[in-house]
Amino acid sequence: MLLVFVHGWSATNTDTYGGLPEALQKNSPQNMKIETAHLFLGKYVSFSDEVTVDDIARGMQNAVSREILPKLKKDERFACITHSTGGPVVRQWIEHYHGTNLEKCPLGHLIMLAPANHGSALAQLGKGRLARMKFALGGVEPGTGVLDWLELGSDQSWDLNLKWLSYDCAKAGVYQFVLTGQTIDRALYDNLNAYTGEEGSDGVVRVAAASMNYGLIRLVQKGKTLSLQKDVRAKPVPLGVLPDLSHSGENIGIMRSVPANADGSHPTVQWVLKCLGIRSFSGFSQMIRTLGDLTAETQENERKRKERAWFLSSRTFTTSRYCMLVIRLVDDRGHLLTDYDVFFTAGPDYNVNHLPPGFFVDRQRNQKNPGKLTYYIDYDVMSKGMATNKLDDRFGFRIRARPDEGFAHYVEAEHRGTFSQLSRYLAPNQTLMVEIELERLVDQGVFQLTNSVVPEEIAREPSGNEI
Repeated sequence: MLLVFVHGWSATNTDTYGGLPEALQKNSPQNMKIETAHLFLGKYVSFSDEVTVDDIARGMQNAVSREILPKLKKDERFACITHSTGGPVVRQWIEHYHGTNLEKCPLGHLIMLAPANHGSALAQLGKGRLARMKFALGGVEPGTGVLDWLELGSDQSWDLNLKWLSYDCAKAGVYQFVLTGQTIDRALYDNLNAYTGEEGSDGVVRVAAASMNYGLIRLVQKGKTLSLQKDVRAKPVPLGVLPDLSHSGENIGIMRSVPANADGSHPTVQWVLKCLGIRSFSGFSQMIRTLGDLTAETQENERKRKERAWFLSSRTFTTSRYCMLVIRLVDDRGHLLTDYDVFFTAGPDYNVNHLPPGFFVDRQRNQKNPGKLTYYIDYDVMSKGMATNKLDDRFGFRIRARPDEGFAHYVEAEHRGTFSQLSRYLAPNQTLMVEIELERLVDQGVFQLTNSVVPEEIAREPSGNEI
């Protein structure tokens, strides 16, 4: 089997892979035939400002055409193991060059380790601050072109994930897997930035942001009501949260902690080999369930461990499962909205004060496109709180956009539903893309004709009558 490794941001040396390539060769079954001559370590530039993820995907196509395809036998496909940003890079390459014909894609297995498929909360910090953090590889400043993609709610990640909703990769024989951790390596924790110790993440990427199990709902305004117009879910992809692993670092990093002489008991080696062994759609479907069970076991064990050993100072363990909502606000004329308020509501009268205490963890507005807002939510706190009689299961959104008066304006819009309905689209360890379209109202006074030849003063106030 021909393996290609693709690294994440800021890597300047292929030692970022640790001993994983050698360990996989050492522990692989004979029928895989992973040989040294068949091993490729991807090197690409992610720290130059002008280089974007799209540019890197084009570079990958050139490298694959030149270095990989000539070595493949007839009807043979190569396998790819990525880390962090490497996941979106390979997915961008697939979309560009094989999205319309996945059956012809030369890639058969894509195993993403801690991928930033929906971005990273750290990307907004900027290249200078990231380079100073302990986990930064080699102290290199990641380029702004890549960081723009990685910022939560970026247009680039939204577009890629939107296109990916229509893909049935497994049916075409392109098997994707996501393996990640959610343990914080205290040696890499940055006291000035809480994101490096955020629960439900590996210190860099949230489990919900890594997951390829996500969906989209579209709410459209009519009058003062936001109604569900569209809902789409991505085809299921195996997601495994591996025990006691973080994003990076030699101690417990999901990739770099693997020594070259590791046996098959190391979680990364063990599960990568199992993913590489999938050869059928039925096997892939079974892996969804198997890794789902592993994820549930890992998260439950870490919850219990923190309850028993809260005094541990070397590592932090999560106690809940989390989800993300990426909200995109537009109007019916295609304008992106930048001045607005988003409110969550609950209870019999859909009140902002009736939400479960502690459900909200974080909110980030995208710097390049302020019309994108990403919420990080404690799913377990929310679901348990909404199950109480007091909250009555009712849940909704309220949007207040500006301008809210004048010749062209918006009126407040609201979606009133239940948390049970929302749970059809939103689940723990997942991301939900929410597109909200508001009506842009135009007053009749913005343009009027007159048949009077006598000069008249133009109205300076709206008539109150909308077109």
